[in-house]
Amino acid sequence: MDVLSVLDSELRKVLWGLASEFAYLAVVGTSVIPPCSLLRRRLERVVRPELLSLLATKVGGDVPDVLLNSALGMRLGGIPKCELMYEALPELYQLCVALRLRGREPMYKVVSEVVVPLAVSASAAGYEEGDVLLASYRAAAYRGERDLAAVMRYFDRWPMVARF
Repeated sequence: MDVLSVLDSELRKVLWGLASEFAYLAVVGTSVIPPCSLLRRRLERVVRPELLSLLATKVGGDVPDVLLNSALGMRLGGIPKCELMYEALPELYQLCVALRLRGREPMYKVVSEVVVPLAVSASAAGYEEGDVLLASYRAAAYRGERDLAAVMRYFDRWPMVARF
């Protein structure tokens, strides 16, 4: 397997994992995070810099500096240069800055700064899981019936196994 397909599957797994945890919080109607949740892990462990570089490559692949910086980031690891991300998509820049400044904090502390830019960037990169993540986050955060119904429609279309 090549690097792109491995990173692609890891990104999908992270997006689905976060979406399923927010869907769980919305369905149960609680804000208590389960003990083995992705939301309890450090941000840099959930959204690894290589995944950010993959998103930047898919979204801003036509900008030569972004493409070169992201390709190096996927191969070598490390957080890419955030200023270049702003040219591709402002949400990528927000995600990059959050990863750089608050990467060692648990995900639940930075969820408001990370989830929406991650979901928007994933949707812009062509991942439908980004839409699912955004809908699940809205359902968990705002507890709206319409948001919960949208999440249930997404999960009815795709079978999913999640560990809580």
